[in-house]
Amino acid sequence: MFKRIGLIVGAVLLSTLLLGYVFRLPLLQWVIAPELKKAGVTLNCLDFSITSSLNIHADRVCLNYQNQQLQLTGITANTKRVDIENAVLTVNPLPESDNANQLAKNLDLALPLNRPLINIKQLVVKSDELNKPLKISILEPELNKFNVSGDINASAILTANKVSGQFLINDTFLKQVINTKNTSIADANFNTQQAFSFDGIKFELNGDIRSQFAHTYEQCKVNVLTTGKLATRFNLNSQALIFNTDLLNNKINLTPSCTELIPPSEYAGFISKQVPLNWQLKLPQSISLEASELSVPVINLVSVGDKQFDILITDTTLNIKSPFEDLQTTLSAQINTPNINNISVNAQLAGTAIKGDYVVMLESLPEFAPATANGLSLSGHFNISEFIDSKPIGLINAKLTLNSVDAFDIRAVQYQGDLTAKMDKQLNAEVALTQQLKSAEYKEFKVTDISNTLTANANLGVGELFADLTAKTNIKAVNSPDIKLNNIKVESTGLQSRALKATHHAFINNVELVINHHMSSQAHPFEVVIPEQSTLPLNAFIRQFEPLAQLTKGEFNGYISGDINLQGASFNMGISHVSALYNDYLASDLSSTFSGEYNSGKLNVKPTTFNLNEFRAGAVVKVIEGQWQVSSNTALINDVRGSVFGGEFSLDRYTVGKPNQVANVKFENIDASKLVTLDDKSGIVLTGRLAGSLPVHFDSGKIEIIDGSLFSQGTGNLKITNNAAFDSVMQQQQELQPVLGLLTNLDIQKLNSSVALKNDGWLKLGVNLQGYNKAEQQQVNFNYNHEENVFTLLRALRLSDEITQKVEQQYSQKGN
Repeated sequence: MFKRIGLIVGAVLLSTLLLGYVFRLPLLQWVIAPELKKAGVTLNCLDFSITSSLNIHADRVCLNYQNQQLQLTGITANTKRVDIENAVLTVNPLPESDNANQLAKNLDLALPLNRPLINIKQLVVKSDELNKPLKISILEPELNKFNVSGDINASAILTANKVSGQFLINDTFLKQVINTKNTSIADANFNTQQAFSFDGIKFELNGDIRSQFAHTYEQCKVNVLTTGKLATRFNLNSQALIFNTDLLNNKINLTPSCTELIPPSEYAGFISKQVPLNWQLKLPQSISLEASELSVPVINLVSVGDKQFDILITDTTLNIKSPFEDLQTTLSAQINTPNINNISVNAQLAGTAIKGDYVVMLESLPEFAPATANGLSLSGHFNISEFIDSKPIGLINAKLTLNSVDAFDIRAVQYQGDLTAKMDKQLNAEVALTQQLKSAEYKEFKVTDISNTLTANANLGVGELFADLTAKTNIKAVNSPDIKLNNIKVESTGLQSRALKATHHAFINNVELVINHHMSSQAHPFEVVIPEQSTLPLNAFIRQFEPLAQLTKGEFNGYISGDINLQGASFNMGISHVSALYNDYLASDLSSTFSGEYNSGKLNVKPTTFNLNEFRAGAVVKVIEGQWQVSSNTALINDVRGSVFGGEFSLDRYTVGKPNQVANVKFENIDASKLVTLDDKSGIVLTGRLAGSLPVHFDSGKIEIIDGSLFSQGTGNLKITNNAAFDSVMQQQQELQPVLGLLTNLDIQKLNSSVALKNDGWLKLGVNLQGYNKAEQQQVNFNYNHEENVFTLLRALRLSDEITQKVEQQYSQKGN
């Protein structure tokens, strides 16, 4: 009975075991799957058996964790070892998780003291990010110590609170497994051995690295070599990534052909000589990236060789998601080369704002410059915001000094310029330029002590651009062999749009001018307004051409209009009540209003009447009226009439500057008493009226009267008393006394005389005198030749002219 019961129980147990083994897979999944699911692991497939040696053999195990798929095949496990023939890990993007913001915790691994050692003969890692699958083998020679070989060589030690180890990696491996086409890695060669550790929160790398980056752009080859030690730390909770880079040695080398990338120009050769080809990059002790915030304390780029470039970037922070909006950095650059004394730039950048200062110093300008200069110094400061994707707001200042400069036939000495440009948020822009120059020379012209200020204001908003211009210019002197100008002051205003409209209010040697012009690409019309003003300031110009000439009073005005491009102009001028002194000649009260034009190099003035109240040249000429004109640069005076010696005179025509010509001067109704009494001490009194004709010959600067004549108009009278010359002849030639005595009181019936004047002033008269002496009741016919230097006589008369003397005394000490 018991035996039967035993057989029945044994049969039931054996059947149960047999059923359990047959249905082992669904039973095991039913038991294990819920437990794995609690850890987020999904068991998709499981197929195992027990071997004759009581080892567990699994043909396939499929696991899924957060969309990452792991498939194991050929698994043999016992109490000492777990051998896996093949493992395939498919890496996919991680799914979004509600626990993404949960903080990481320090590792606290429940590692058993005894477990089977794991050996994976081949682990294949697949991913869309990999160029080809990654293949490695994992061996655990000791408990929790792993060796990795294959595409990656590494070792790792697993403890309860940390995973540590080291690995070797190089560019060959990365290029095989990562798609590096069109990336910087494609041109890089490197290898590194890094020790790593991970405690659940912090991941750390520390080791040697050697990398070489070689890139060719067109004909330029760039080689970057980095050697040294690199330490990296990453915190999962703070997302802070820190690189310790101060032990890295970074060298940058360029080939000489890189200078050929400089665009061809006249300055390309100069720049290529200044650019260093060898550089060294110094990195800070640490570079950190935390929550998209990158922080770089210092970067120093230094050139190697005699071309000294030192670029220092400090206190750099930026958000890598919006680098330009949140960028904060400080830049300092120093440049010294054999051709550049010093270039210094200091700048602080905060987002879209930058401020700083700069200095540039050169002994001389480069060869490509269209000028030569000595002692160049350029300095200034700037403060600009919103300069990215917008119009900049702020100001830029530049100060330029030059000891000397030569350009375009101009040589300038001691130049100083100060330029400030600024713009506000409403896009109102202002540019102010102040300049000073000790002297400048252009050909035969020399300008001294120049100062100038220029201000331009404009709004750069939508619409056509209009700029308001104002300027002030002061020039102490402008000198040339032909003319000298002093105390030039110009105040200018203008409007610049498609064309320039400007007005200049100028004072040149105290002569006032107002100049308006409109400059465009098609034309350049202008007008010059000369307000009514005194003629006395014109003496500064007149003295330069004729030192003996002097204006003593009067006013003048004018208006000129034309086009500079067409080289043409018309004008209206007026002078009134002008008096002038030339040596001891005095002209009083000259008035004339005239108009004309200038075209194609020719000056023309319409026939114009002039009036001169008085001209004192020993003899006094009054009420002079005539006409003058200019035809093709030739001035002509004609139809001149006036009053002299109580009568009238006329001049038919005189061309100014014509070397050979004859001007006919005629006299009518001349008071003989005034003519003879020019010498009031002669003792000769002549009454009556005279007329005459004097052909005045001008021959290459010489003036002569040839075949002139004088004759009486009506009767007259001659009286001679106390004339020393006459009395001397009477005593020396007794035989002539009866004849000469008839002249002492003679009624003149007729007088004729020839007139000849030499260039040296000697006047020769051939006189025929016919009359009647009442006392002697005798008719007289007398011929007489007389010679006298009329220039000396007139000079003596001018010196005795009291009016002329007073005017000379009044203006001889004046400066204008």
